[in-house]
Amino acid sequence: MAVAKTKDLRALPRDELQKRLETYRREMLELGDNPKKGMNLRRAIARILTLMNEKGKVPAKAPAAKKAAEKKVK
Repeated sequence: MAVAKTKDLRALPRDELQKRLETYRREMLELGDNPKKGMNLRRAIARILTLMNEKGKVPAKAPAAKKAAEKKVK
C-alpha cells in the first residue's frame, strides 16, 4: 500500500484514518529488509496519529484568544 500525503489524509474521516493506521502498523510487522519502506511507514503512522489528535481536540479558548488579538490591534 502506498503511503498517502497529509493533504489527502486530512479529508478522511476518523474511522478511515483508524483503518489506515492499523494497516500501516500491520505492514511494519511484516516488513522485510527494506529500511526505506520502514522509515516511510513510521512517518505515515506519526502523520495519522497527529491528524487524529487534531480532529479529537476542540479549541476551548479560541473566542477569548480572538478577542485578545482584536484588542491589541485597536
